[in-house]
Amino acid sequence: MYEMMPGKAVMPQIVRIGRGIRIAPGEAIELECPRASILNVAFRIHSSGPVNVAVEELQDNDWQSTEFLEAPEGETVWHHILKKPVFRLRLANPSPAENVTVSVDANLPRRI
Repeated sequence: MYEMMPGKAVMPQIVRIGRGIRIAPGEAIELECPRASILNVAFRIHSSGPVNVAVEELQDNDWQSTEFLEAPEGETVWHHILKKPVFRLRLANPSPAENVTVSVDANLPRRI
């Protein structure tokens, strides 16, 4: 039988970023995310309507958008490779008239 070396295996870690967040028409919000130890992440976005999602990474004390997704109503799974371990999500409601409710989970894998 083989013995696993510490720090060599990767285990999924599901983190609730936000649940039932209501975003008014034309409004945008930022969701702080835990620091990533592995830069390969996946997001599960469930929304009651279309929502624009941007990954923003901290670079030299300034937030920079590094990726953008237009998520339709329903459930979307989005895989992203970060450049920096400190990041956040910006959610924007593109609708001029309808509220949207959004929940976001992230798989932030970790070494064991």
